[in-house]
Amino acid sequence: MQLKEFGAKYPFLEGNLPFWEKYIKARDSLFGLCSRIDALQKLKTSAFPQNIDQGKPLFAYEQISISQADLDTLAHAFCRAMGLAPRSVSWGDTVPLAADLVPTPDEAGFVLAEVHSALAAYCETLVAGDEETINWLEPYCPICGAAAGMGLIAASGKKNLVCSHCHTVWVYLRTACGLCGHVADRGATVLSADELPDWFIETCAECGHYLKVCDMRETIPDIVTYPLHYLTTWELDLAARESGRQQAMFAVFERAGWLTPNNVN
Repeated sequence: MQLKEFGAKYPFLEGNLPFWEKYIKARDSLFGLCSRIDALQKLKTSAFPQNIDQGKPLFAYEQISISQADLDTLAHAFCRAMGLAPRSVSWGDTVPLAADLVPTPDEAGFVLAEVHSALAAYCETLVAGDEETINWLEPYCPICGAAAGMGLIAASGKKNLVCSHCHTVWVYLRTACGLCGHVADRGATVLSADELPDWFIETCAECGHYLKVCDMRETIPDIVTYPLHYLTTWELDLAARESGRQQAMFAVFERAGWLTPNNVN
């Protein structure tokens, strides 16, 4: 589905589409550049299976060092696509986990976080191989270590989680909370909205959060990008309002607010 068709289907999001058009273009431009970075092509992807068995995300054990020149190339390309002034990014000697990034809440922080996010997403393509998703039994991303932003029920019936930071997708335990890993004796409390028959919410009394889940067993949606797909579900938030749970969401939603108004729309 193209963004124009998406806007026609979800008119309440139409005003936000200029931002998403630039954002998707910016991430795509980084994917092409990442394929030229030697440090990424030399990743020891054969070590990935045994390390995920120990609960170690890729960025926790693989010391990926990217030259400042390559980082500048990525950052400047991202800025051009987003219509931002050129900025450099730096995060130390090796690529950190998402939790260790700590970007400032401004345009510089937006560029830093989103270059890191796109880099992690590219690394997913290197380690996933021919698999559509990664088998990983932890409630945090197997690449960057961030929490889930949403869930999916695949056509096979398997539960997947989507990273809130880099949008990596991994297979997860069906009966466990996608945010803290707690397994309820009788399963998660589930909420739904009549307007969204292919979506539901899982709430967790242990961590006090809720996770939106898209059920794709009956209908496979046209997903332009996972965060934008998530935004079509405001009715679910109304259903969850009385639960008192904290909402799981994608990090880019907050980061978009770090841009000046002219760059958001």
